[in-house]
Amino acid sequence: MSGEVQLWLQEVVNTEREVSRFDDGVKENKRCFKGWCPDLGYHYSLGKQAKKKMADVDDLLKRGNFNRVSIPRPPSLESMPVGEFEAFESAKSVMDQVKKALKDERINIIGVYGMGGVGKTTLVEHIAKQSKSEKLYDVVVKVTVSQNQDLKRIQGELEEKLGMQLKEENVEARASRLLDRLKQEKRMLLILDDLWDRLDLTKAGIPFGDSHKGCQIIMTTRDKYVCIAMNCQEMIEVQLLSEEDSWDLFKEKAGNVVETDDEVQSLARNVAKECKGLPLAIVTVASALKGKGSSVWSNALQELRRSSPKNIKDVDKKVYSSLELSYNYIESEEAKLCFLFCCVFPEDNNIHVDKLFLYMTGERVFKDVDNFKEARDRMNTLVDKLKDSCLLLNSDKRGCVKMHDVVRDVAISIASRREHGFVVKVGVQLGEWPEKLEQCKRLSLMKNYIRVLPEQPICPNLQTLLLQQNIGYLKGIPNNFFQQMTELLVLDLRGTAISSLPPSLSCSSNLRTLCLDGCWYLNNLSPLKELVNLEILSLKESGIEELPIEIGDLANLKLLDLTGTRRLKRVPPNVISKLRKLEELYMRNSFKMWEVRGSSGDGSNNASFDEVASLSWLTVLYIEVADLKCISPDFSVPWENLTKFGMRVSDDWEYKVYMHDFGNYMDIKIMSYPICKWVKVLLGSSEDIVLKGVCTNITHLLDDEGRGFNNLKSLTLKYCHEMEHIAFPPIAFGRLQRLSISFMDKLEEVFEYEEGMIEKSHAIIPTPPLSTLEEIYLCVLPKLTSLWKGVMPPTGTLCNLKKLTVWECDSLTCLFSPVLARNLQQLEELDIEFCSKMEKIISDEEMMISASEEEQELGVVNKLLPRLKAIELSKLPKLWSLCYHRNNRGGGSHVSLDFPSLESIVVYDCFNLKRLPLGPQSAPKLKSFEGAEAWFEALEWEDEGIKSRLQPLLLPGK
Repeated sequence: MSGEVQLWLQEVVNTEREVSRFDDGVKENKRCFKGWCPDLGYHYSLGKQAKKKMADVDDLLKRGNFNRVSIPRPPSLESMPVGEFEAFESAKSVMDQVKKALKDERINIIGVYGMGGVGKTTLVEHIAKQSKSEKLYDVVVKVTVSQNQDLKRIQGELEEKLGMQLKEENVEARASRLLDRLKQEKRMLLILDDLWDRLDLTKAGIPFGDSHKGCQIIMTTRDKYVCIAMNCQEMIEVQLLSEEDSWDLFKEKAGNVVETDDEVQSLARNVAKECKGLPLAIVTVASALKGKGSSVWSNALQELRRSSPKNIKDVDKKVYSSLELSYNYIESEEAKLCFLFCCVFPEDNNIHVDKLFLYMTGERVFKDVDNFKEARDRMNTLVDKLKDSCLLLNSDKRGCVKMHDVVRDVAISIASRREHGFVVKVGVQLGEWPEKLEQCKRLSLMKNYIRVLPEQPICPNLQTLLLQQNIGYLKGIPNNFFQQMTELLVLDLRGTAISSLPPSLSCSSNLRTLCLDGCWYLNNLSPLKELVNLEILSLKESGIEELPIEIGDLANLKLLDLTGTRRLKRVPPNVISKLRKLEELYMRNSFKMWEVRGSSGDGSNNASFDEVASLSWLTVLYIEVADLKCISPDFSVPWENLTKFGMRVSDDWEYKVYMHDFGNYMDIKIMSYPICKWVKVLLGSSEDIVLKGVCTNITHLLDDEGRGFNNLKSLTLKYCHEMEHIAFPPIAFGRLQRLSISFMDKLEEVFEYEEGMIEKSHAIIPTPPLSTLEEIYLCVLPKLTSLWKGVMPPTGTLCNLKKLTVWECDSLTCLFSPVLARNLQQLEELDIEFCSKMEKIISDEEMMISASEEEQELGVVNKLLPRLKAIELSKLPKLWSLCYHRNNRGGGSHVSLDFPSLESIVVYDCFNLKRLPLGPQSAPKLKSFEGAEAWFEALEWEDEGIKSRLQPLLLPGK
């Protein structure tokens, strides 16, 4: 973390603390004249203070837009999903050639070429993984270029994977920022996948050649001439698999039947030969025929032999035949249509399963389902089947899948047949509405440059129309545009600049799905009242300021998405309550000024929370509520069917936005007890909980039966100023992974453990306690003196803790006892900063009592923190030892630790720290050491050889 960011964070901490104290002052409500009158002088002073605090916060927010907080690492290649791959003999020579080229410092750009479906992408991803495991690179990043080059999109993909924020709109300015960022990496491998033409690396912001000799590039393409145009110093062809390798791969995907059944084996060998050594064809055909009988195998062989595939540019005929056969063998019509719908999205893009669901639900694809939950389950089952058939791929983005570009080409070819009626013209720079659409059923024109739509197109059979992301071009829709679209079921206008819906939309009275996400200028939705069959309405991140009263007429609406509608200031009364069939309501980062009880007035009042509470069919709810009275004991709701939820109940404004990564969450501020039953029920089902307010004991939130938080994975406690310690009965926190505690004035200990606590619970729980916890964050806890209260923690407590951060805990003098430190076998990151009284990291009592004689002789306690990779110590003025042993004779000595995994040390402003716990053989994997040069020179060493080894790694700063 940079020094600039650390200073800013410290200011944030100080300001947040001052605002909290100011809030307490406001609540005192001082009065004069024996309490009869408000103290006007005091309140005038508070007003001036409030104005100054608002200015301070505004200044912090403005200064918080850092171009670089630190040098973030992109996701490791190990986290990237990789397709099917085996290092067959016919592929090993290619791998060896590429690896040899990577080790040659004179080679900057390597071209890997071969026909579509031959396995180029999978091969280079495996090469990159191996190169990283062999420590050839610090960073590995993969970007997909695709057929229609879009520099801004390519830059955006690099931005995301490098942890950057490119706010510039101008491509050249973004390129300059990217170039600076990439040059900060000493050794970097960049994979540019799926090039169809020359890419101008300079315009994209990618360094190469003499501009950054530490950056090597592997590019994949179907065309050798692209390698030549890119000036590749090494060009390597990926050839077809040999017959033997083809059969090995085929057997693996088709299952045991090809070897145990002689009749099937003979047929299977011939089917494998028809795939002509193409991995994509082999995998899809074998997966399609897995588990089938001999008659099916025989029929498949005949289909492959007599197939007459269409001529698709750059798609091998055998690949087409194989993929078409795989499509034909998809068992259900629902799954086939799901596969075809995947081709309407841009090439190589992530396909959001939720978007697929909206389209397919709108077309009533799912039969025999009673509600949206069942439909979503069916959707996920179909997607899993298509992945099992290798027709869809996993994505590195949650909730998404991908489609191989060759598979997509074939899918478009199949979808364009008359019986399916798809017309797909996505991202092809189309500027006008296409012609001859009389037979078209599904039209995808997303990501084009269409400015003007025809007045009244003739599309009598059109069921799905996708016009999204004609950004900045499509600003209006002609009044009669929908006149001839009476069969329309799905309409997606996301990201367009339209300001109103045309009157003719009422002609599409069968419409079931309407997506208006990101339509920032939208203000007139009056035609909605005619769409009586509408089931899905998505206004996500649109610019609406008031919920249209016409929505109340949508009696069949089942899903309403208002996520991110930050301008939404008013929800009129008696609109939400009319949506009796609503099953899913999304209002995260949206309207929150619900009234506690419905009231009538001058028309300016908002809907009451009762209206939401009356929606008894809800299974999904994400909502924010400003009035804390909504969780009072007399408030009841019929939400027994909720399976997915997220709720924030708070009356204060925070500039920190919590990211809830664990599914169902509750973020609530508690100001009085008891709290209502439905809140306890939701807390008991939550995976992520944020608590603020007067909570004194976490166990007060257990339900009436005393059941614990059985699903809880993340717990954040903040501003619970009355809490002195946190009792963690194991029954309540059996799955907790992340714990964050901050701004709690009276907290003295974090964990409390009593003898026999587990036995008293009479529950089946993880033993030892807190063994699932992986991250702990402690910040601004002025009274904290210890992490642990009570008897010594059992062996294995916190045994899976990986990250511990401690900031501004000014009463804490020592972090770990030796017993606790021995439990931390998985700890990887330790960050301790701004703790003014911290003297030691590991306390010295009985430090080496249990150490072996050999360890005592060497002065090394091998088992302490064996997985620690990074340690940061900053602003600890009294710290003098990390690990110190005091013997029975009153003397003592510093203890050296092995640190076999340690890679990074950062130490700043720890002026009393004169010695590090490092011996001659300690920290063999150390890569970087940050600290002030003068402090480093003044350190005392057990062996001067240690200093000589660390000196070249020193990075002076701050």
